[in-house]
Amino acid sequence: MTGAPAEEVHAGPWTPARLRLWGAAAIVAAWLPLLGVPARGWLDLAAFWTAGRLAGSPELTSLAAVATFQAANGLPPTPFVYPPGIALLYAPLAALPYAAAGIVHVLLMAGALVAAAILGAPLVGIPRRLLILAALAWAPAAASVASGQNATLALLLAVLSLRALAGGRPILAGILAGLLGYKPQLGAPLAGLALLRGWGRVLAAVALAGGVHYLAGVLATGGDLAWPAAWLAAIRGYSGADMAANGWQAIGLPAIGARLALVTGFAPLALAGWAAGIALLVAVLPALRRLPPVEAGALALAVGVAVSPHAWVYDATLLLPALAVLAARAARAGWPPAARTRVVLAWGLALAWPIGGVVGLTPLPLVVVLVPLLLARGEPGAQAGTAASAPSVSSRAK
Repeated sequence: MTGAPAEEVHAGPWTPARLRLWGAAAIVAAWLPLLGVPARGWLDLAAFWTAGRLAGSPELTSLAAVATFQAANGLPPTPFVYPPGIALLYAPLAALPYAAAGIVHVLLMAGALVAAAILGAPLVGIPRRLLILAALAWAPAAASVASGQNATLALLLAVLSLRALAGGRPILAGILAGLLGYKPQLGAPLAGLALLRGWGRVLAAVALAGGVHYLAGVLATGGDLAWPAAWLAAIRGYSGADMAANGWQAIGLPAIGARLALVTGFAPLALAGWAAGIALLVAVLPALRRLPPVEAGALALAVGVAVSPHAWVYDATLLLPALAVLAARAARAGWPPAARTRVVLAWGLALAWPIGGVVGLTPLPLVVVLVPLLLARGEPGAQAGTAASAPSVSSRAK
């Protein structure tokens, strides 16, 4: 994809001064909840800090053992249901006092967000400062950092994978996509794209990274070769309680269906959520095959969030590559009014995600569904030009 001049990005009412003003206001609104996080025990960080302390023990995959440890140490009760290997990554952080670990984690995850924007800007031709501003103003990313989650790390891995793919380094792209499998529902879309496009070397590298995850899990559980069984049992044991307590944050279509089925008692709504997710995936399949690799990767990440059976608000951080592609297309078209309206609505609805805590569902799924559909439409008049470079990248990916 070719870059767009800064003047083109700031066409019409999108002047640098106005962008800075609107962006600053959105950043303040998005990050304001961070002020109350220390008083709430750093929220989800409790799960990862506990995992770091339990790394090397089979208790890591036991919901009861994790809860007992947290109760004994005055931490919020937050189950750890990630693949156990990630506990090794958190072990150094767990060596710090809990409050200090909370501060360091916020800085690291915010840094990952900024790094992803800096590294992703050349892929779509958007000025770095503008993309950093947009990323910081994206409320789901701020929610991830503030809540002690790590979706910004997933975003950084995804951007690095797309850079490797664009640079003709399929093995590195596959390894990075495979490492993203520390959250399997976020790693699967790029692996699925490689399968769809027949990128054999990317797939082989993804499989290699999967082996690393397994070996890391063996080490993290103190040598338990059968840890996947205990891990899946923990997920099954917690999924119902998680949906009941946190389902208002659901943004994936199957997750929304499950939430509505739980709230209304009408079980077919869960199946309707899956049907809607499958329909969306089928609708964008031609674009996943057709688009240049970077745009196809951004689309895969976006639709992956939309069809995930477990995607909460902070997982919408993975929409940022797709939003960047859409912004670059709008810039090349001179920012038509419809494109400006969509940007305002997307960032505005993202900022409104806490409403879900009151009404039972967040408005963010509107953005989650529309973004892949808009991206799949392609860029009229520019498709031939952008696709021209795709064969060279795609052939090297194979």
